[in-house]
Amino acid sequence: MTISSPIRDIETINIIKGLYEKKGMTRDLLLFELAVNTGAGLNDLLNLNVKDVINKHYLCIDGKKSIPLRDEIKKLIERVSAGRDGTEPLFLTLKGNRLDRTSVFYAFKEICQELGLGDDITVASWRKTFAYHYYKKYKDLSYLQWLFNQSTVEVTLKFIGVDENMNLRFREGVAL
Repeated sequence: MTISSPIRDIETINIIKGLYEKKGMTRDLLLFELAVNTGAGLNDLLNLNVKDVINKHYLCIDGKKSIPLRDEIKKLIERVSAGRDGTEPLFLTLKGNRLDRTSVFYAFKEICQELGLGDDITVASWRKTFAYHYYKKYKDLSYLQWLFNQSTVEVTLKFIGVDENMNLRFREGVAL
């Protein structure tokens, strides 16, 4: 079994988004965008209904975690949900059923194969990608630990694929 890695390169993320767009896979693009921009889990995203996201500024997960939505994502939400009832699932199959994890995994695997990304980039990489880039930008492990319900900072660092000696980092960072 391959352990998934975050997508560390912004250019690769943009190439993936571009391929989704080129193939007309707006639904899948929205799913990818939501995951890599909010850190929300796949099950949480697949359980969203149109009313949960349309005209909203925040994505609410577990009824308690509110994550801001960028304007680009709001526009994608409008495209995907146009003309749909609020009670419908946001992510539908062609037959009108709620999209399932297996379909998402296979569709993303095809995208990765087409781009030659290898086996360590999977749907499980999406949350890790958000976490990796959030950490690189803000160095805020406590938020990520809270968001992912992880017990320790070390677990969070391992999850996002960052190898840091926190004890050494702390000692070197104090200058009184």
